[in-house]
Amino acid sequence: MSAVSAPRVCVIGAGPYGLAVAAHLRYAGIETRVFGVPMRRWFEQMPLTNFLKSEGCASSLPDPSGRLTLPAYCQEHHLAYSDYGEPVLRDTFAKYGIAFQRRLVPHVENVKVTGLKSATGGFELTLSTGESLRAGAVVIATGMDYMEYLPTELLHLPPELRSHSANHVEFAQFAGKTVAVIGGGQSGLETAAMLNESGASATLIVRSSRVIWGQVPSKARRPLYRRLRRPRTNLGDGLQLAIYHKAPQLFHYLPRALRMARVKVELGPAGAWWLRDRVEGKIRTLTGRTVRAAIERGGRVVLQVGMGNAVTEDMSFDHVIAATGYVFDVRNLPYMDDGLKSGLRCEGSTPLLSAHYEASVRGLYFTGIASANSFGPAMRFVVGTGHTARSITAHLSAGRLSRSDLAKQPSCLET
Repeated sequence: MSAVSAPRVCVIGAGPYGLAVAAHLRYAGIETRVFGVPMRRWFEQMPLTNFLKSEGCASSLPDPSGRLTLPAYCQEHHLAYSDYGEPVLRDTFAKYGIAFQRRLVPHVENVKVTGLKSATGGFELTLSTGESLRAGAVVIATGMDYMEYLPTELLHLPPELRSHSANHVEFAQFAGKTVAVIGGGQSGLETAAMLNESGASATLIVRSSRVIWGQVPSKARRPLYRRLRRPRTNLGDGLQLAIYHKAPQLFHYLPRALRMARVKVELGPAGAWWLRDRVEGKIRTLTGRTVRAAIERGGRVVLQVGMGNAVTEDMSFDHVIAATGYVFDVRNLPYMDDGLKSGLRCEGSTPLLSAHYEASVRGLYFTGIASANSFGPAMRFVVGTGHTARSITAHLSAGRLSRSDLAKQPSCLET
């Protein structure tokens, strides 16, 4: 194992958040190394033939110079684009992300970080190549990797009978089979639609009393009173959404209980407007239902499905897909040393972060869904990349995290 000189910052992850932060750090002249496969999840775990849930106006990555936006990329490549009302193809966004990376973060290293621990003056990282290096600061931007949530009722089933929606890019293998999809959000609805279109018989099992659909965006200019009452933002229309979009710093200073409650319920499970015609009237949908147990019987999975206090009903399927989303838990990061994890102050399972996305271990930053409890629901979407990248870069640019300064500080501080 070889050791090399320390860069000032290492970014772990090369998805939208990792690329956004790295682009800003590079623009600010801060020495940085970035590890990961650019836009890997978008190419390997999302069907590229479908569309983004977010509108075009909410899907640009933050170029520090303001030039390489999604509309600029679409114009350059003669692709259809509209701020509202014309969904963005996932393939288009994934390729846009690669163009952003090649132009603004050309030094991404396609290797995995296998170890991260505290060290004198900062952190020590181990790479899959066997290389060992030191860094003054580390940005965690691995997004939803390792964070898939699978209901406990399904955990004991054999892998051939159950899976998470993140495991599927196409569904041809389910043609002619019966498949239960648990979840009424975008992932569940889209999974059920693609199963149906691939020749499977899909059944949606939704906890809520109804499926919620996003409204078709209007391109018409709204009267002034409507714009004041329900301002339009990149997260949708409404005063609260305006705060989440425009003022994540303000959200950060709300009481902890209020922040966590808002993150839990705001922008919850819902389907994009463009998906509705592919689901309604075509997919068997059971609302107000919960899966109370699951057993294997005769090579199939039997779900015990209940409604309120009613007696459960046994339902048999060839396979069950949990479209139950992601829950960030710092304990699930496999590359992070247990000693480093134990030094983190947390809110629930997410790290407690400063106003600059810095954890209680000085020099360690968290982005994306890991920062949602601190900065609001916008951090679950691409729209949160701008504030994240600017805040972290401004903090590092202020010279508060030089390696010499870090060497004089304890590894764990009160926030």
